[in-house]
Amino acid sequence: MKKYNLRVTPRQINEQDFPHDGNSAKKLQFLLRYAILAPSSHNTQPWKFSPGEDEIQVFIDRTRWLKVADTDQRELHISVGCALENLLIAAEHFGYGHQVTYFPEPANKELVATVKLKSQGQPTLFRDPVLFEAILNRQTNRKVYEERPIPQDDLQYLQNCCVEGGIWLHMTDDLETRRKVDELIIRGDTIQFSDPAFREELGYWIGQGVFGAPWLIAKIGQLAVTYMNMSKGQAKKDSEILMSAPILAAISSEVNDRESQVKVGQVFERVCLVAATLGIRVHPMSQILEISELKAEVAKLIPKPDMVPQHTFRLGYAELEKEYTPRRPLEEVLVR
Repeated sequence: MKKYNLRVTPRQINEQDFPHDGNSAKKLQFLLRYAILAPSSHNTQPWKFSPGEDEIQVFIDRTRWLKVADTDQRELHISVGCALENLLIAAEHFGYGHQVTYFPEPANKELVATVKLKSQGQPTLFRDPVLFEAILNRQTNRKVYEERPIPQDDLQYLQNCCVEGGIWLHMTDDLETRRKVDELIIRGDTIQFSDPAFREELGYWIGQGVFGAPWLIAKIGQLAVTYMNMSKGQAKKDSEILMSAPILAAISSEVNDRESQVKVGQVFERVCLVAATLGIRVHPMSQILEISELKAEVAKLIPKPDMVPQHTFRLGYAELEKEYTPRRPLEEVLVR
């Protein structure tokens, strides 16, 4: 697998470069420059695309699946859902209507969605035009957050991002809930970082430069994570980060299937983009759903029965991260 080339800058996109005079396939391929800026678990970017004349096929890339951390491929499909949402937002910005068919070929489980696109289409009411600009600015923020609360109007704006049937976004500032989640974070870090296979997998991806560190620093980080048990130190750090956040959030689904997980990714990306427009930072808390017994505890904290927690994250205010995480160039994710 190729390492990230940190000199490649897929974020340097100018919408004025849209190929208005090009053929349909080139126009659709341009939309994918925005899709690949989506967040993903460990920044693995586990997606592939096949653009045609009037449709784009969206695939998962199993070579980038976190087999230890994400055993059930939940995060894999959520990540692809984030990229799909960016694609639809970009399509609407450039005047395309779209129709999404999820898992159109049951025998082909890698084909997540087929997006039919038609020029001069109508935008959807729940995708605010400001989301397009936010695609370039969105970033995951792992810092300790400020203690100031998020205004209720902004929380409602975020809540409005969840429009899919069977998907539910729950946000809370309840201190007792935060304390319970903090306990789960500590347990999760202890379990995961005590597992040599988990440390090896995480170390591998750090070594690939997924978090944007220069090569040598990335390799040192890879060796440290792989060969040292960091559970106590990591748990303390994660606890401090978690308890600083004024809001904890979870996106859940009524049905625990692949289509729901992809839609959860779409909702999460919408939340991330709206948050970026409001100056609110977002940081996923993956470990509490990657361990089955902890996931069951998270489900008990969601005040709606029979919902399956799919994605958990924190919201708040902090200084911007200094750098954006790197992205693979578009050419690497195209299916020829």
